[in-house]
Amino acid sequence: MERAASVAVGEAEPARSTARTDLLWLLAVLLVIVAYLPFLREIVHLWRVDPYAGHGMFVPLYSAFLLWADRHRLGVVPRRRTPGGALVVMGALALLAAGQWLATITLQGLSLVAAVAGLALWAHGARRLRAAAFPLAFLLFMMPLPHSIVGAFTLDLQAFAAHFAGAVLSVVGVPHYQYGITIELPRVTLEVAEGCNGLRFLMALVTLAAALAQVTQSTPTRKAALVAFAVPLAILANAGRVAAVCLAAYYIGPQAAAGMPHHTIGKGVWALALTPLVLLAIVLRRDRRERPPKPAR
Repeated sequence: MERAASVAVGEAEPARSTARTDLLWLLAVLLVIVAYLPFLREIVHLWRVDPYAGHGMFVPLYSAFLLWADRHRLGVVPRRRTPGGALVVMGALALLAAGQWLATITLQGLSLVAAVAGLALWAHGARRLRAAAFPLAFLLFMMPLPHSIVGAFTLDLQAFAAHFAGAVLSVVGVPHYQYGITIELPRVTLEVAEGCNGLRFLMALVTLAAALAQVTQSTPTRKAALVAFAVPLAILANAGRVAAVCLAAYYIGPQAAAGMPHHTIGKGVWALALTPLVLLAIVLRRDRRERPPKPAR
């Protein structure tokens, strides 16, 4: 009788411990939600008004889709709670406070990803966290491009686009005079504005390339190659867009350099830029399939 009672007590203690851990975790989740509400309001606002953040609104949706699509694979990974995740959450909250004090949205976004990773580590363990590493890391793409980076590269990218457009006009035989970021045509003078620096296009294409690499490539090297390819592709595509606008302004008229024709050219170049990205993804995937197996030693 006494032995039965001791067994019942022994079984009850782990149950109470598990319930206490679950309660602490839920309280931590609530704390994280409350702490990050100001950041979430600000990032949603930036998605709407910041030209270098518009792509970010799709990032959490894609991360959630990846987790849902991988739910069966994640479910078979052994779950082992790691209380050390609480320390990660505490560190993330400290990083959030630093980001708020320094008024940097990038640091706050980094802290959010760390907080989510800490909660996942706490509740599910290191193995499941590793299995879900990409959807969590992908959340970093929801951040707008820091203004320091925009300021550092804008003028160089504008100049490159202007020189590229000038070279194309020379090859085609269009009379023009290009100096700096300005291109003079017979009926209109065009200037490569900051909005035409291509950084918005670059951020969107790199984000898309990362998403495409995750679902099409099987090795980190191939994934990195596909993402890296998106950087020069975006820069060249933007320069080609500027050249196309100049050609349209010369052959159609100055009205083609603004309004709907200008936006239509931009959308067309965006669609064309996706083609080599998708082709490279197919080539990398096919190369993996067609490579013969190594002979056994």
